[in-house]
Amino acid sequence: MNESPPFPRTLIVWWFFGREHGGDEIQANPVEIVTEHIREKADRFREMSGDAWRWWQVDDDLIFECPQEDDHLFGPDSRIYYLLERGIAVIENLRLPPPDEHWKWYIHIADFNFDTEERCWLMKDLFCDVLIGQDERTYKVLDLPDLAQALDVGLITKEESSQILQRVDTVVADISEERFPYPEIFRGAAAVEHFQGIPCPDDG
Repeated sequence: MNESPPFPRTLIVWWFFGREHGGDEIQANPVEIVTEHIREKADRFREMSGDAWRWWQVDDDLIFECPQEDDHLFGPDSRIYYLLERGIAVIENLRLPPPDEHWKWYIHIADFNFDTEERCWLMKDLFCDVLIGQDERTYKVLDLPDLAQALDVGLITKEESSQILQRVDTVVADISEERFPYPEIFRGAAAVEHFQGIPCPDDG
């Protein structure tokens, strides 16, 4: 008899805030477009078979994802850790193209909430990202112009912009003061190691 995975299935939908229309420009989209953006993703992910399922909840504060390997971004050792209380998604071993191939970690600043209608977690991407090197001390902040554009078009308020920047500052301070990787990442890595090789349950 096959052993069942030790973690419950869950689902996270990335909400590309301000880009729900599918374009590169950030804009304030109507609620109908936002709703369809989230629903389409949730419906598509739920069609996955049991052995292709990617999202597992370790505890109330931690979800891990084993993304599907591809030829562009994700390899066999790529993992995504969702740290719900800290409000970040941490990608380990993302395959970035040159000249950025040396970065090991990719952090998205985000808000998380559970959508009871869609029965999934939403990760609201808050524009700013942080790259971290192999030494886990070198970092680079990305997409500050996207934050400025979101403020310019009225998608966020000045207060929200300030809060996002403070959250970025918390992350880079943690990196500089050797508090990264976070304990949740070690818990997530241990969960993935325990999880690997255990068959996923079939929905049927």
